[in-house]
Amino acid sequence: MDPRDPLPPGRPRPLPVTLVCLLGALAAIVAAVRIGVDALWVVPPSAGQRAVAYGAVAVTAAVLYGLWTMRRWSVVVIALALAARVVVGLAGHLAWNVPALAGPALLLVVGLAYWNRMR
Repeated sequence: MDPRDPLPPGRPRPLPVTLVCLLGALAAIVAAVRIGVDALWVVPPSAGQRAVAYGAVAVTAAVLYGLWTMRRWSVVVIALALAARVVVGLAGHLAWNVPALAGPALLLVVGLAYWNRMR
């Protein structure tokens, strides 16, 4: 087996993984555009806030790539990112809302469901 192969031979990517990756990619694109367009904000974010937000989009893109190629590290990274978000939220520095946690939680659940099929 060639280590550059995205999936083990004879094991196609499961449909739920494909769906969450495609939805996640769409959400990441929308988020990246929203971050960059000042007209969508009542008070536009500062350059530092934009940098942090684009960093979060980059981590999301990396996790989606890892999940798309069925890599276990993607599940570990999303678990760490979700834990960090919860810790920062508990510290009072991040607004809590269910949709903001639902996306990463869905990625984590799907990733854990197919953990044994990943490399």
